[in-house]
Amino acid sequence: MAEMRRIFLLLALVAIAAGPAVGATDPQLNKTLKADMVKAFKKQAPTLRIRTVTCTLPQNGTTAHCKAFFTVTGTKGYYPVTATIHASGKLSWTAQSPKCLNAKTKKYAPC
Repeated sequence: MAEMRRIFLLLALVAIAAGPAVGATDPQLNKTLKADMVKAFKKQAPTLRIRTVTCTLPQNGTTAHCKAFFTVTGTKGYYPVTATIHASGKLSWTAQSPKCLNAKTKKYAPC
């Protein structure tokens, strides 16, 4: 796992140094963040299922802005997430308050 994080950090730094386009994504970050979130939410909210995680890489820096889409008891929504890649290769993240999809308006609102 530590080796995977080092490889991930190296790839992230190369991507940042190359000057990624605004709105670029990294499938490895999405996959790693989803795995971490599934593990964390399994204890906190066993019925919540993280379906998809999409992250937008920063043009410079190490903080990505992500959305973790979920379903729970028939309700769809997403968590806005900030993911940071540290110099050690460790990934840390913080989820803000979830947004739920209103079936009538097809818009997201606080849950």
